[in-house]
Amino acid sequence: MNLDPELYGTKIIPFVNVKGFLQEMLSQLEFSRDYEKEVVLDVGCGTGGTTFHLVLPLFPRLENLYAIDALPKMIHNAEMCNSHPLIEYSVADIEKWPTVKNWRGQITKLVSIYCLQWLKDTKKGFQNIYQLLKPGGKAAICFPMQSIFYEAMKEMENNSKWRSYFKDVGEYISDAHLNKRTSSYYEKMVKEVGFEIVYLNEELANDAFSSDKSFTKVFLYFSFNYILNVYGK
Repeated sequence: MNLDPELYGTKIIPFVNVKGFLQEMLSQLEFSRDYEKEVVLDVGCGTGGTTFHLVLPLFPRLENLYAIDALPKMIHNAEMCNSHPLIEYSVADIEKWPTVKNWRGQITKLVSIYCLQWLKDTKKGFQNIYQLLKPGGKAAICFPMQSIFYEAMKEMENNSKWRSYFKDVGEYISDAHLNKRTSSYYEKMVKEVGFEIVYLNEELANDAFSSDKSFTKVFLYFSFNYILNVYGK
């Protein structure tokens, strides 16, 4: 997969539900109040807008905030546009253990926003997340399952006029959407990995965009239906 960082933008992702998940839901769950010195990992940070503007302020006792993305271009843009003394950006893939093993057992809190839907092996991603957490560490994960975005991609693939532009469309359609996964599927998966579920919620979410241009810039992040998960180790 080779996503263009310009499609994501470099500021806050303009999703009300993402803000609500980070600023309201995690606050209600007292997600950032367990450790005197928090070592946080943001998985799938993209261009760093959410990392800098929404994740960083969550942790008043932050020691380090590591932020990773599998795409070097994303990390380059994050370092250029959303740098901070406490944030360390790195190219790493949560699905590939050798790229993240240096943080094994060190992370007190892990956050992942709209990332795990891209994984080919979601269970492997959860297994790696589990190994990165310290005893008592927690992960807060939000990702889409069903989306009209994916249906639009499939329609474009079948349209003779646009088919040539959507040759690799399968890379952009998640397993959750193709196989109509529900929260119970992921609940079973994370329990098998070893997590204790603190909070799990699946709901229909709607996000409005201010203009066609705004929508176009975040087209690859677009989704209406998402799952909110907070897991405690």
